[in-house]
Amino acid sequence: MLPTPLLVTWLALASPPPAPSSTPQAAEPTPSASDATSVYSLEDGAFVDQALRDLEAVERYAKGLRALQEQISKTRGLYNRKQDIPYTPDEKRTLLTTWAAFSDYFASLELIRQRYWDFVKVSALTRQTKHTWGFLLTHGALTTELAHGLTYAELTGGQKQLEVLLDEPSEEYGLPAGTFARFKEKAIHVSTSTQLMTGDTYAEQLRPLLKKTGILNVRRAVWLIQEMRQNSKVARGKLLKRGFTLFAKAGADVLKDSTASAIFPVQRSVAEWMGDTRVKRIGQPLIRREQTLALLARMQPGDILVARQNWYLSNIGLPGFWPHAELYVGTPQDWATFLDGDPGVRDWLKTLPGAPQTLAEHLAREYPAKWAAYTSPDSHGDAVRIIESISEGVSFTGPEHGMHVDYLGVMRPRLPPVEKARAITRAFHLQGRPYDFNFDFFSDSTLVCTELVYKSYAPSQDMQGVRIGLVDVAGRRTLPANEIVRLFDAEYARPERQLDFVAFLDGREQERDAVEGDVDSFRRTWRRVKWDIAQQ
Repeated sequence: MLPTPLLVTWLALASPPPAPSSTPQAAEPTPSASDATSVYSLEDGAFVDQALRDLEAVERYAKGLRALQEQISKTRGLYNRKQDIPYTPDEKRTLLTTWAAFSDYFASLELIRQRYWDFVKVSALTRQTKHTWGFLLTHGALTTELAHGLTYAELTGGQKQLEVLLDEPSEEYGLPAGTFARFKEKAIHVSTSTQLMTGDTYAEQLRPLLKKTGILNVRRAVWLIQEMRQNSKVARGKLLKRGFTLFAKAGADVLKDSTASAIFPVQRSVAEWMGDTRVKRIGQPLIRREQTLALLARMQPGDILVARQNWYLSNIGLPGFWPHAELYVGTPQDWATFLDGDPGVRDWLKTLPGAPQTLAEHLAREYPAKWAAYTSPDSHGDAVRIIESISEGVSFTGPEHGMHVDYLGVMRPRLPPVEKARAITRAFHLQGRPYDFNFDFFSDSTLVCTELVYKSYAPSQDMQGVRIGLVDVAGRRTLPANEIVRLFDAEYARPERQLDFVAFLDGREQERDAVEGDVDSFRRTWRRVKWDIAQQ
């Protein structure tokens, strides 16, 4: 175990304090190492696999935060401006999208920190690997949060107009009222700075165990250790420079503060629920598998899907409730039913090399290696039906991966079959390319999830397509998945609307279930706050 003084300090800071007496029902406690659902209850191999996935995520989030800091440096004048000069709408968009992206990264890092923070209860003598990995991920997430959080708090603090703007509720960016105020309070809280000092001390004591367990042979683990040192140096510098002023402004002592267990922008109950959701529901989406399979009968090739898994976003850094979009391509049998018999499709196929009779014949001839992958069942024995851009790249996936999630919406482009056949062909062409963690819509070499949908249906000389406008996010043009649903909502009552409603499976976190939602409830989803746990 940790040396007694450090253990006592860490437990005192990491354990959530009792809920205030005014709260009707105490929040569910954070899972402990003894809890059968804790990540520490996994077998060693499964635990290390999860730790490696989370380590990769920490690296991604750290790079994302650095990219945001670079974007901010280009617009620093907005943050230093005299506060009696109003911001223009474009300037407000830049500030809000940057802040929304920061919120995403912070909350996602906090999820990982909470998942592993019970490492203090895992013996360093008998469970060395779990103890050491748990510390690295907990402290690595914390130092990243603090280095960037204190930098952002220092830049924005005391700017009255800016603080009001960032603290107002914003449906467009998925920000509830008071988000920025809570962020400041947590970012400069005495508990987190004390954890920083305690963790830095323990990191030095843990060096022999890092070598013994072989963790130092993992490239990303070495990167994380270096990152912790660098981020800790930045955070300590901020605390030494302005610590007294910041803490005097922050408010109550940790022992009196009911929000001590959360750091960034969400309230304590949400932060606890975040950790609970991703520990207790690992591999257990709210939508049941039978609901997913039943939905297949209503799907058609070319449908556009939006998907969400609570607290496990594929588009961290983009605003809005819906984080992910996919293209439903269906099966060759679906193409025979919905596409191949259409006169427009037949005429188009005649213009292609070899004049194929069917879309399947064309794609099998044009992309033989991809065709072999597409026609092979997925790991669950299901036929591949989806092309989506995920962290592994633009991939063929089955319904278990692409549709067995917490929330799922399906829209159908109001286009002739030949355009859907062309869109599927475009998607096949893009399959296999890496995921675009920079969200650069002007590059085809890497693609983010919405970019795949956007470019598959992009209007061209021979294709009406689907017209979806890009938006500015933190100073660059891109497309959050939420924008597709907002477009659907805005055009719904118009005769020239581009998308029709197919289905909506609406997650119910408290019931651990999902229900069928109607078109009106789906239209409103783009307005949902991203981090809201009370989705009724």
